[in-house]
Amino acid sequence: MDRADIALRLVEERARIGYTQADLAQKTGMSREGLRLYETGQRSINGEFLAVAAGYGIDVQYVLTGVRSTNSAKAEAAASPAISVSGAANIVQFPQAGSNITQITTQRHVTTTKAEVKPGDEHITEQQAARLTALVNDIVEHEQRLKQRPKGHRAVWSSLNRHCGVTRYRLIPAATFEKAETYLLKWLGRLNAMPTAAISDNETWRKRKYAYIKINTQAGGLDDWLAGYLNRAFKASSLTELTDDQLNQVYQAVARKRQKG
Repeated sequence: MDRADIALRLVEERARIGYTQADLAQKTGMSREGLRLYETGQRSINGEFLAVAAGYGIDVQYVLTGVRSTNSAKAEAAASPAISVSGAANIVQFPQAGSNITQITTQRHVTTTKAEVKPGDEHITEQQAARLTALVNDIVEHEQRLKQRPKGHRAVWSSLNRHCGVTRYRLIPAATFEKAETYLLKWLGRLNAMPTAAISDNETWRKRKYAYIKINTQAGGLDDWLAGYLNRAFKASSLTELTDDQLNQVYQAVARKRQKG
């Protein structure tokens, strides 16, 4: 289980049931700083904490695995802390084994508002989401092909979400799309630049280089620049005339050009 993914899902669950960080920390009997360490992935989540959190509506199975529980309501009821209140004091106790539980209704009512964060007009569009998804898929494919310990989809998405400061990629602000795209393109560029990239599957490697160069020169209005660059640097009029090393040089030049805007 990836600690970073678990941390992100814990934050998502807390937001789903409408608790602030201070609320959940207080209810589960831990410090806010301790909960912050859980939610940033700096500390492994304690099983006792999860058992108590389940009683307040946290889907523990989802937090740990990313798969929603089909019996979350039963789990919440089973884990819900029983409450014993005496007199007018606000004293809450967790019962011990063999103890008698008395539940007394008071006149104090607490209203909890559940907040569910959904993508809106201020977030990336369907087309932009599809673009990021395609890049992530490309990265994972390269990771699997080029590395002994490759990163999977979950790890790549988690890295992108952390880079953009969100819990889900669909919540990336529209204004941050270019930042997200650049982050993934740089990642893909590092993979394509690995010495083993051209060796492992030369035909596929070259096709990916062609596609990247053409897409980014057309999108950036760099067609004339590319033609001039090929002529000056290599006395060539087409990418297909270049050697692998020359093609990689053009790839790097286009990447630098796009980053400069």
